[in-house]
Amino acid sequence: MRTSFAALLVVALAGAGPADDKETTPKTDLERIQGRWKATIGRNKDVPLTLEIKGKAVTFVLVTPMGDTRARQGEIRLDETATPRRLDWIKFKGPDDEDAPESPAIYRLKDDELTICTGGPGNPRPKEFKAADAGYPNLVTFTRDQEESKPAK
Repeated sequence: MRTSFAALLVVALAGAGPADDKETTPKTDLERIQGRWKATIGRNKDVPLTLEIKGKAVTFVLVTPMGDTRARQGEIRLDETATPRRLDWIKFKGPDDEDAPESPAIYRLKDDELTICTGGPGNPRPKEFKAADAGYPNLVTFTRDQEESKPAK
């Protein structure tokens, strides 16, 4: 009886470990970018910008130098098979609550750093990670909000 119980316990424990690890490891970029990301933007890099991703839903929140908070919601569409990888900002509303044109971008994801180069609403997709002197393309590097828990590994 003792041998049977010990063998059953060993089999049960051996089977649970690796399978659980595989189930919780993010496999796609969409899974890996879930959560809250922070950056500073603007001419003097003094405007805090927060990006939160839940599923395909996206919320941007920025605080203007005057202290006003502005938020925009929409969705993302990723193509991690393209080189460079592609990200599209879709289903956003403009300040007048009208549908905004899609905004094509490219992205690079490395550990807790997400770099996005956006062409701008209705503009062509950038081909490289390089910002224009003014306007678009716009280059922003986000870091994962360390106060927010990381996705499961």
